[in-house]
Amino acid sequence: MGSLYLPSFYIKGFKSIEEMDLKSLSDINLIAGDNNVGKSTILEAIYAFVYQGFFLTLKQLTFQRMNYTTADFDNEHASERLSLITQLFNGWEFKGGKSVVLQTGPDRNVELTLGYIFIENVKTKDGIIAKTIFQEDDKVAGDAFYKAIRIKSEDNEFIYSLENNAIILNKVKPYVPIQFIHTSSSNKSLNSKLWDDIALTGLEKHVVDALRIIEPDIDNLAFIEDPYTNSGKHFRVPYITFKNNTGRYPLSVMGDGMNRILSIILGLVNSKDGVCLIDEIENGIYYKRQPELWDMICHLVKELNIQLFATTHSLDCIRNFSASATDNSQFIRLEKRKTGIKAVCYNPDELKVALENDIELR
Repeated sequence: MGSLYLPSFYIKGFKSIEEMDLKSLSDINLIAGDNNVGKSTILEAIYAFVYQGFFLTLKQLTFQRMNYTTADFDNEHASERLSLITQLFNGWEFKGGKSVVLQTGPDRNVELTLGYIFIENVKTKDGIIAKTIFQEDDKVAGDAFYKAIRIKSEDNEFIYSLENNAIILNKVKPYVPIQFIHTSSSNKSLNSKLWDDIALTGLEKHVVDALRIIEPDIDNLAFIEDPYTNSGKHFRVPYITFKNNTGRYPLSVMGDGMNRILSIILGLVNSKDGVCLIDEIENGIYYKRQPELWDMICHLVKELNIQLFATTHSLDCIRNFSASATDNSQFIRLEKRKTGIKAVCYNPDELKVALENDIELR
């Protein structure tokens, strides 16, 4: 990547992370560490940052982590809004002035702050207008004040009530293209949507070429309505053709892990000139396929100018990553220490030495 979108990343007060400073990032960043150490939280923080802290993006993160459905998201009650958003703040409690800071470089940051709002009628030369006043001090809490969140980025500032279900009218675009491929992201609807997002753009070629790294005889790919679905829902599933073969076959004939691999490929291709986040990248993928997977990832990251952040629990995944890693890659291990969570970074050569000496890396 010519110029990294995130050369560094600072997190303060976001979920389980009190403070973390990732001072030097690469094109490809593989993150490992113990359970509940903050691996997925880093991905969520990056996603929130790239979306400028947009309120609906914050809700999406909390719903995704709790495995809520789209219907749950649409039918969210006002009482749930407060508890959902509070989960994003360290300590999981509402307190006026409590904040989250997400930052890369001195001037690019997103800040989320909890506080209270009230409406004040202000007299102007054009008449009386209603103005929303935001205050951080808990002492102002009362019947006339509502719990709220203020979201500030370099481009915008918005204030949202957390005690009513007002419709969010403003729209915020991410700074750069971004995709977040979650642990469970191998479902039919996601892959077909990601395919549709690149249809007729010329990027489809990269998906097929990447699949050929896994299986060289694949000729083409298309999404076709599943004839075997009896649920009343209309799912489109990936079918492939093979060279020198006239038939077409569901991608699943190549094994269950291929749909997960396809999700990863589609996530990367949809992140062209931007950022891709993949949680538990090895999930559902047989370890003997992982060398080919990492070869494919390294190829797409370079070809499409992507910055990748992925997490893993697997030593096999780390070993296979090390075998493919080049100078544009690094491994990050999160460690719990008395002073908090520490990020220890390994360049490719250091990672090889650590693996050869059986240093604990997961």
